[in-house]
Amino acid sequence: MDGWPLSWQTTGAEQMKGVSGLAIILVLALAGGITAAQWPEYQTMQVLRQDGVVLFPQALPVSDFAFVDENGAPFVKQDLQGKNVLMFFGYTWCPDICPTTLMDLSRTWKRLPEAVKQQWAVVLVSIDPARDRPENLAPYMHYFNPDFKALTGNPDALQTLAAELNAIYHRVERDDGAYLMDHSANLALLSKDGDYLGYIEPPHNASRMVALIKALSQ
Repeated sequence: MDGWPLSWQTTGAEQMKGVSGLAIILVLALAGGITAAQWPEYQTMQVLRQDGVVLFPQALPVSDFAFVDENGAPFVKQDLQGKNVLMFFGYTWCPDICPTTLMDLSRTWKRLPEAVKQQWAVVLVSIDPARDRPENLAPYMHYFNPDFKALTGNPDALQTLAAELNAIYHRVERDDGAYLMDHSANLALLSKDGDYLGYIEPPHNASRMVALIKALSQ
């Protein structure tokens, strides 16, 4: 299984114990009205019932938007259609949340099957378009994963999109004249049609995210 050491050795008795444990879980599920055919769906539901995973009863619409991407090319909402999207709001000068999130997602991507990765896009929307320009966004994103996207360059679109996806950010001035940006750390979930499905709260470590993305890809 994923994450188990290759040197793991199991005795026959331990194997039987594991099988018996799984059988007990399945019997209990069946006793609760879950049929064998529904078992995969039941497992998916259990994964998605984690604390910090919020899926709305009904998808919410997201307005059209227009940004430029990390390569300086125009990027609109339609460019994301056909993919599920993990979207978060951050900036390249972020000292902690953003690099941690991107590193977690990069590690997650390395553990996902290729068929699952093809269904998804990871998108950073810059909350600091004054400093986050394509020339510094591109190397920043490529460091973590060249397939991840970054959007910037349109403060009005940023404000609208952040409001629709429940993202919060504000500028924090420093005594030295520089500034930081405080912001929320959730990953917004968008459907292949570009609708807002819900969000995933931190932590976004690979051991948690791999199971979630696989479940959401069903």
